[in-house]
Amino acid sequence: MIDVHRLRVFRAVVASGSVQAAATNLGYTPSAISQHLTALQKETGLALFAKDGRGIAPTPAGRVLAEQSDAVMAQLSRLNGVVDDLREGRTETLTIASFASAGQVWMPQVARGLRDEFPDLQLTVNLNELPGVQLPDGAQLDLRTEDPSGPPSTMPGYTRVPLCEEDYVVAVAVNHPLAQRDSIVLSELAAERWISDTSGADICAAILRGATQAAGFTPRFAAVTSDHHSSLAFAAAGIGVAVLPLLTVATPPPDIAIVPITDGPRRRIVAFVLDDATTSAAVQRTIALLRSVSASTVS
Repeated sequence: MIDVHRLRVFRAVVASGSVQAAATNLGYTPSAISQHLTALQKETGLALFAKDGRGIAPTPAGRVLAEQSDAVMAQLSRLNGVVDDLREGRTETLTIASFASAGQVWMPQVARGLRDEFPDLQLTVNLNELPGVQLPDGAQLDLRTEDPSGPPSTMPGYTRVPLCEEDYVVAVAVNHPLAQRDSIVLSELAAERWISDTSGADICAAILRGATQAAGFTPRFAAVTSDHHSSLAFAAAGIGVAVLPLLTVATPPPDIAIVPITDGPRRRIVAFVLDDATTSAAVQRTIALLRSVSASTVS
């Protein structure tokens, strides 16, 4: 079994780039760092470092070990947090998986409400839309989006709780001809160059595709971004228009105008509650808080 302390020292050397830097960061002598590295190499039977000029550099095996140990060390950190909570008497935890805009706009208000009623609750909020990132198992609540025109989505082991439907709006630069309008219809954007935000993946793309097809046109895209903040920045620079859900423009840049679309698309926001957590008082209160904040922000 790999010694965790030696693994930490090894990771510190890889991250800092030298034994001396790791020794300074960890408060050890360089000799002690070298001893830990030698012991770890014997323990694993691998050559983890090779001489590189006047210093050392990780071998291919060393780089793989450093990369693959990320998840282990993250899990160990969470376990240490559990131990700390138990030691301090904080025994209840709540993990919520959320898409970015709900995490930014709703979660701080939800957390404040939970703190008032459950002061010892340990709350964790993870993003659930990062490509290639595997979330930890066991989130009691998972916030997702749906296309209202499609079938309800499902998650095995979870109960679906609809929260609200949210309008899409168009974000344009303040000097854009549409910026002073009280509202527009979607077909007025047919001649515009669009900014595509891919962070919502297939759901948002399908919603916009269906809406524009119904309006009789296919958007021409000037740029594709990976998040709504970048889309807003591109729109502010006059690169194109960004058609986005209302939550994503809760705090727009000062050089952006937000214009409602009277016949625009909508998306549905739902909470999936872990079946084993449906009776939790904290989970039930979270659902109530989500209903309240959604009513005040997207209705």
